[in-house]
Amino acid sequence: MEFIAWLVVMLIVSFFGEILAEVTKVLNSDENLKPVAVVWFVFLGLVCGVITVTAAPGRVLPSGPFQGVSVLVLPVLFGAGLAFVGWARGVSRSNFASWYGGAAIGVDLAVGRLIGLAFVAEVRSV
Repeated sequence: MEFIAWLVVMLIVSFFGEILAEVTKVLNSDENLKPVAVVWFVFLGLVCGVITVTAAPGRVLPSGPFQGVSVLVLPVLFGAGLAFVGWARGVSRSNFASWYGGAAIGVDLAVGRLIGLAFVAEVRSV
């Protein structure tokens, strides 16, 4: 029974992976679609941020003196990291492997995680 459950999960993940790959391929094919690519990355970052709350529902690091620092730090780290990946790949790089692609994913990953954590805290208080 466990094998069937994993098979179903893998089919669902591969289905959504194919959709993500196809949308990203279309967005990379046209230079005029950069604004649409940013919106796609924002949506993807929000969804991934909320999903991370299901994987790790508590705080990953202890709370620091400033709340929400990840909203500033993650875009810089993701933007710099993906800009480096795009630079290392050379001429044929995707919209994702750029500063704005990484920053869009990073900020929304952090915001999605904060939204998810707020929702979990609200549910626990009820």
